[in-house]
Amino acid sequence: MAEIEEENPPYKYEPSPDPKRILGIISVSGYTEQPNSNYYITLGENLHIKTEVERTPWSNFLLASRYHWWQSTDGTTWTEVEKKFNGNSSLNLTPTKLGRTYYQLSTSYVLPFPHVIGSVFYSKVATVDVSPQPIPAKNVKVHTRADYLFNIDSNITRSATFAYSTSTPFNTTESTKWSVDKPELATVDDDGHVFANTRGKSGIVKVIATINNKDSTVVSDSKEITIGNGLIDRAIPEGKKARFEIQGLKDDEREDELSNITINWYKQINSQQMELVKSKSNPTFNDIFYETQRVHPEDDNSKYYAQIVVKQAKGNDDSVLIGPATLKVLPPNDPKVEISSTITNVTFDTNNTETQLNDVTNGDWINYSVNLYNNSRRAIHDSYITLPLHWDTQIESIKIGSTEISNSDYSISTNEKNQILKINLNNLDMHQEKSLFIATTVKNINDRESFNSQIEFHGLDPDSDKYASQGDKLNINYINNQLTASIKELHFEPITLFNHNNLKYRISANNDPNEVVSINDQRRKRRPLKLYLKQATNFINKDNSLIELPANLRYYNGKSFTSLTNKTLIGETTYGQVFNSIKWHKDQGPLLHMNSNNPIPGNYSSQLTWQFEDSIT
Repeated sequence: MAEIEEENPPYKYEPSPDPKRILGIISVSGYTEQPNSNYYITLGENLHIKTEVERTPWSNFLLASRYHWWQSTDGTTWTEVEKKFNGNSSLNLTPTKLGRTYYQLSTSYVLPFPHVIGSVFYSKVATVDVSPQPIPAKNVKVHTRADYLFNIDSNITRSATFAYSTSTPFNTTESTKWSVDKPELATVDDDGHVFANTRGKSGIVKVIATINNKDSTVVSDSKEITIGNGLIDRAIPEGKKARFEIQGLKDDEREDELSNITINWYKQINSQQMELVKSKSNPTFNDIFYETQRVHPEDDNSKYYAQIVVKQAKGNDDSVLIGPATLKVLPPNDPKVEISSTITNVTFDTNNTETQLNDVTNGDWINYSVNLYNNSRRAIHDSYITLPLHWDTQIESIKIGSTEISNSDYSISTNEKNQILKINLNNLDMHQEKSLFIATTVKNINDRESFNSQIEFHGLDPDSDKYASQGDKLNINYINNQLTASIKELHFEPITLFNHNNLKYRISANNDPNEVVSINDQRRKRRPLKLYLKQATNFINKDNSLIELPANLRYYNGKSFTSLTNKTLIGETTYGQVFNSIKWHKDQGPLLHMNSNNPIPGNYSSQLTWQFEDSIT
């Protein structure tokens, strides 16, 4: 019985990438419910593994699903699960042996007549340990795939998610029972599948996991999920902008561009007709919001809606209207200096946002744009702003409005982490705006690094009390714009006197999950690259250079091989692709082939040539 959990369990097929979605729309097909990494059960109890694949609206739904479960007890030899248990997206069987078994599901979509295979998806591996005695849980923790569900009956919005539990000890064999505290808001089934109501009821529901141990002890935990219409009411002081964002979005499931989607934003005052205030087709993930102009008292109690329009496979459009969210306008706060700040990479403006720059390297021109607005009825005097800067960042120019300031109007200090730029502003009168432009150049970046900064405003109010305000958080991700590689020596299994006409494998230190070629690819413009390997010399005895080992290296890719006495391609990238580190399973990659002659005992070595080359496309 294994006492530890495997971080990288063996698989028959490499698991497919996770799906991507926007709201309830799958934009990249895949397993939305994977098997748990580990299952612990008592001998004689039922094993239940739940999976679910969701496909994009643009998939060919004439193809039928086919499910094939595979199992292995050693991680090397895989066989199909018995037919009476096979053929479904869920696996239900009662193990008859103690010990560890691996399970993996292959889901394919086929057209039976004629036989056409479409997409094939491979699940992550479930590791199942069967023990002779029950192991009670001491505590349990609830997790959910999503924290927000829509109370709208639409296939566009996400109204369901999966809950799952982890327990201490990790190998408890007791099962989890699921429930909710407010069934009028949401329900949950035996597999932890949570369904929001579609009758427009909003609120917070607790998803509860309970484990009734066989020793009569009980442990439980809960997690809150918000049920809503997709938008949140806002209460904003007069003179400030209100921001309405579509809820229920997760960074780890998103696509950068939401193709085939249009989002229309509407405003409604009292019972008047709704007014279209913004429309965006194929928006980026960072552009699925609506920000108002500075609000006024007449905007109080106005309502906002978002219409999501999805272009379907056959050219038809499907849509849903979410909301409303109500805007409440509050009296202005005194004092109140609002700061908006953006950063721009003039040299390289790809995959950036207004507050985050990526792949920034030496020599880049980075510009900061800062807008200050005194949304108060009091002036602020002796004011200044501060901005943290990366070490060795060079100031090129600073403007307040259209006027470039002199060196005496700003200063640079340092602390143990970074530089701090300070710019004097003098007075900021009531309802006055000031704009600043800071041009800088990046210097002395030696490795990948993420740098966070934030504009801070400081000053004194009319009573000479200190006042401070902070702007947007800014993030710059630096790279050195280089590719570096570290290569390990290859070592093979010992050779005996009568070894011939067979293969010798690498030692475990040279096999997956260990990297043989560790690559740190920080290139910004990632041109196609190829990596070649060649055996430059024969295997020579270290004690007698006249003795050669009757062997040569072969490079195995699947069941085929190439002699490494020839220059052999072992890895390549396309344009824009990161060159990942290289590792091989035991029976793949460079292997030592013994020839027909008997070897003379000793230690042998050969020189290998590793060569990166630009790929011509």
